[in-house]
Amino acid sequence: MALCSVFWAVILLATANSVHGGDACTGLPGLLNCAPFLLGSVSSPDANCCKSLKWLSQHAINREDKRELCKCLKVEDLKHKGVILDTAKALPRRCKVQLPVPLVPDNIDCDKIKAADEE
Repeated sequence: MALCSVFWAVILLATANSVHGGDACTGLPGLLNCAPFLLGSVSSPDANCCKSLKWLSQHAINREDKRELCKCLKVEDLKHKGVILDTAKALPRRCKVQLPVPLVPDNIDCDKIKAADEE
């Protein structure tokens, strides 16, 4: 549990001080609810985790928000913070939430993300 606390303290500090300071980034600390699942402590995300993920999906709707969320997630670089990447990639599906960008946006150029009406 100490590792979980340290991991998410880093997330909270990074998002609070991020240059990408809009709604999408400010929603990342809400993913604290997902820490047990993302770190492999539990086999399923709980309702609070999924609720936080849904909040992110609802606040990243236009092109700028989607790009910002993508950049925030790249800054967080979850793979270097103990997150099991396959678990993070599965989280939206497990919560039945469609995110506008992947939680692990490794090979995505965030500046090329478009709004739904531009695709």
